Amino acid sequence: MDHLKLTLLVSSFIIPLILAITLFVSSKNNLSKKIMGFGLLNAFFVFLANYIYFYKLFETYSYVHSLHIATVLWIFPSIYLYIKSIVESEKQLKKEFWHFLPGFVFGITSAILFGLLLSHDEKIYYLSNYRSGVQFESQNIKMVSVFRSTDVLLIVGQVIYYSVKFIQIPNKYQLELNEEYSNIENFSINWLKWFNVSFVSIGLLCVSFYMFNPFHEKNDFFLILFLFSISAFIWVLGIWSFKQKKPEVVLDSIQELSAENSDSLKIKEEELAKSLMAYFEKEKPYLQPDLTLTTVSKVIGTNRTYLSAVINSNFGVNFNVFVNQFRVRYIEDYLKQYPKTTKEELVDIGGFGSISSLKRAMKKVDNN
Repeated sequence: MDHLKLTLLVSSFIIPLILAITLFVSSKNNLSKKIMGFGLLNAFFVFLANYIYFYKLFETYSYVHSLHIATVLWIFPSIYLYIKSIVESEKQLKKEFWHFLPGFVFGITSAILFGLLLSHDEKIYYLSNYRSGVQFESQNIKMVSVFRSTDVLLIVGQVIYYSVKFIQIPNKYQLELNEEYSNIENFSINWLKWFNVSFVSIGLLCVSFYMFNPFHEKNDFFLILFLFSISAFIWVLGIWSFKQKKPEVVLDSIQELSAENSDSLKIKEEELAKSLMAYFEKEKPYLQPDLTLTTVSKVIGTNRTYLSAVINSNFGVNFNVFVNQFRVRYIEDYLKQYPKTTKEELVDIGGFGSISSLKRAMKKVDNN
């Protein structure tokens, strides 16, 4: 059991460090990777401090206690900022860095209370006993203990707040992607909603166990296991960030744009819809896997916002569905001539980004 605990504690901080270094080296001008690299580096320190604490190296831990409090409060904000860096422009992202403020405030407050109010012996006594259920007599230690409880409540609040955000952001982003891209697999973060359920559940279990489980060697294994699980979830995000792509088009500006000079547009809505259909039937642009709304709007001589509105109002679907309807019809006709064509071949022939995209498009057409 001791070997397993050591393995869990050490891997919890070693793997984030390795991933962080790898991301920073490969990030170049990729801001999303840099933010995830910071998140992993932050996780490295959090779990390194956990290792020091669980091995009762309280003398050493007393020097990093306040920084540990701050970095724990930066775990969820760093993940949030990473997600935001994918879906928003860098200009808008700068407004989101206030999410790190609670960590700064609690870290500084802890440094004042823990560092200045307690003597060296009181620090060691507090760290050795604050999870054991001991009733502290010193007023200064009581103040630090109350502050710790407040910190834990803030962590619970973070888990709840960010769990909601991790559901809202992918939903909104998915709609924006479908309005611009014909294949969204490389950009989608819809997986985050399912990831979030497990991550938040483990987080709440960890906090609950931390608050109510007395600190004895014989029963700290499950807390270590929960902490390891949180670290592992952060690894998954770090690994995923290597393949996650950000759209070249600033999607968060789509809804803010109006149809530029719409009064001066010569092509009326019905004529624009006819031009769009003629372009798709003659040129077959839908066979291009990287086809975007912006590209189509430039070809037929209008702006993307107006074209998106025309597709929605005239065909009752978004751009993604509109394009994939053509792709499905094309491969259905193709299969009539070449019935033995494999799905892998159909993906390339029909302009789909992946087999999952092909299946999803066919299902939507069948349902309609």
